[in-house]
Amino acid sequence: MRRILNWIIVSIFIATLIFFLVPPERKLLYPEFNSFKITDRNGILLRNVLSKDYKTSIWKSIREISPDMIKATIIREDKRFFLHRGVDIIALFRALIQNIKHRRAYSGGSTITMQVAKMILNYRKRNIITKIIEMVYAIKIELHLSKEEILEVYLNRAPYGNQAYGIEAASRIYFEKPASQLSLSEVCILASLPKAPSILNPYKTMKIKEEKEKILKQLLGTGAIDSTRFLLAINEPVQIKEQSLIFRAPHFVDFVLGQIDKGNYSTITSTIDVNLQEKFEKMVSTSVKNLTKFNVHQAAIVVIDTRSGEVIAMVGSKDYFDEKEGQVNGCLALRQPGSSLKPFLYILALSNGIPMSYLINDTITEFKLPDGTLFAPRNYGDKYHGYVRAREALGSSFNIPAVHLLEILGVEKFYNFLNNLHFTSIKKQPSFYGLSLSLGAAEVRLLELTNAYRAIANKGIWSEFEFIKGNKNKPGERVFSEDVAFIITDVLSDNSSRIKAFGDDSPLNLPFPCAVKTGTTKNFKDNWCIGFTTKYTVGVWVGNFDGSPMNGVSGISGAAPLFRDIMIELHRNEYPEDFDGPKSLRHLKICAKTGLIAGKNCALIEEVFIPGTEPEDTCKYCAGVESDTALDRRLDCFRNNRSGLCILHPQNGDIFKLDPHIPYKNQAIAFKVKCDSTFDSYTLYLNDKKLCENNPNFLWQPNPGQYKLKLYGRVKTITYIDSVIFSVF
Repeated sequence: MRRILNWIIVSIFIATLIFFLVPPERKLLYPEFNSFKITDRNGILLRNVLSKDYKTSIWKSIREISPDMIKATIIREDKRFFLHRGVDIIALFRALIQNIKHRRAYSGGSTITMQVAKMILNYRKRNIITKIIEMVYAIKIELHLSKEEILEVYLNRAPYGNQAYGIEAASRIYFEKPASQLSLSEVCILASLPKAPSILNPYKTMKIKEEKEKILKQLLGTGAIDSTRFLLAINEPVQIKEQSLIFRAPHFVDFVLGQIDKGNYSTITSTIDVNLQEKFEKMVSTSVKNLTKFNVHQAAIVVIDTRSGEVIAMVGSKDYFDEKEGQVNGCLALRQPGSSLKPFLYILALSNGIPMSYLINDTITEFKLPDGTLFAPRNYGDKYHGYVRAREALGSSFNIPAVHLLEILGVEKFYNFLNNLHFTSIKKQPSFYGLSLSLGAAEVRLLELTNAYRAIANKGIWSEFEFIKGNKNKPGERVFSEDVAFIITDVLSDNSSRIKAFGDDSPLNLPFPCAVKTGTTKNFKDNWCIGFTTKYTVGVWVGNFDGSPMNGVSGISGAAPLFRDIMIELHRNEYPEDFDGPKSLRHLKICAKTGLIAGKNCALIEEVFIPGTEPEDTCKYCAGVESDTALDRRLDCFRNNRSGLCILHPQNGDIFKLDPHIPYKNQAIAFKVKCDSTFDSYTLYLNDKKLCENNPNFLWQPNPGQYKLKLYGRVKTITYIDSVIFSVF
């Protein structure tokens, strides 16, 4: 007994030192994170979000709480609230007598202030020591807070059952109205709950009617209400609203919750359109169901307003409530984008002076990697087309031309460009990806990829997507020119450029202007379809979260039909405008085969050029003036569509043999180049080692081996390249 007494004395002494000297922390009194609502852009409720402690709590100031609520709470919980200083000795003595009489903890004698202390301290174990500390803490609270402030804390933190904490949350749950609109009858019902919220659960018992009547009689007896109000309240029927679980646009709401900072919210109005969202959820479910026989089990879509960047819809899987993988958000998952990344490679090429008339060799090629291994990409369907224009190569998604293009531009340059487009997942060194980066070997997120396409739609300006209405948009940043953006848009919306790969009437051929690109990864593990109109940018992914391959389902057969259905639904009431381009661009008739200015016997096509990148020579091949061999060489020299930059010697494929009868020091190969005055400077590299700069005739002493000679010509910030491969024996 003496030991217990000593513990009590020590506890009181320590509590006094701590609690009297230091005021209560404000963040303990007023939680920083409360429950709130998330609605769609039109105010339709998506979810009631519980606080971080899984409690429904909506903070209201004392001025926003009904005076009737305050009176009813005081008369129910602490009649002498305005008379004591945190601890009511009379109530404690009465509780002690009742506990002795009933031989159990029948009453606690806690004041409202002591209950606030209990909420803040939140001791798991309850005993006489914790009770004493709570009493001391209550006195401390009374020293630092006014009675009104204490009531505010209590009414916002008191438990009202069914995970509702605070009068505002309780009012919305049980009566579906703000606490300021409660009737006197409803006030008395809620005031009765904190004493025993589980026993008096309004959904399970009608004891609350008896409790309501008790409080009303006490209010009448103290003169807090008159007899008229008493009669109206006591005769008002108890009408508790049924609980309803609202859980709409689940992937999107989860995403929003993962992005926002902790703070005091009442309502967050999101950018999503829940009616469109639920239509697209059904489309995803139907699409996956139709593809199940091909081992397709998941899909995801993102819809973004092209101009504002507002996310209109986000469907992360076929069924959020699927136990196995439904809550995985495919819009945020890292997957390889395949050919859907190619438009950005061609954007980089355009930005470096390579036009869409640029001819690239589409034949099986082995590329030697820095480690000596060979990389031999293949086209989808193992079909190859010889020399093709860049427009066809991109539109038909040929793989080998893309690798050729990346070899010319350089992996590091493309890697840096993708980082400028905010692909946050492309973090490894450029050498890790190598030439396969041209074919989408890096992992990206559907949301980021779709937003990068939006930069094309917005004429080269990238900006952050938005998911909360009213957020101040950060200013966009220009990542490539308006000229380049329009030309890529023109290619991606040109159905004729896709014919070689997809035919004339593929799902990508929409009845209105739409720029679109598909992508399929190795072994059919992922397929994509991303595109935009002037109104919306849409991204679709189809595949399996576990990475298992689909049975021959490509982007054109898997993601594209779903993309088409979404685009038609979005533009059901009004078709989008045409894409408009800068007046500075040049529209020329060129030869469809050679990409040069069309001669009289050429098949004509129209191409769009940034001034300074258009061809200067007229095609002679179609008139029979040039042979196939001459055409091949001309293509080598005019690959940059600039006749002023060319390696004249050696020729591509030349073979040299060292003569054993001539002293080695007297043998040399002359590297001859042509570079006219339009270039600021030029440099020769042999097997990626610099040889010389601004030298049109360079003598090189040969050694046996295979070599690649590159000529780099620079015009301001743009670099043009010509190259040949030769051998020495």
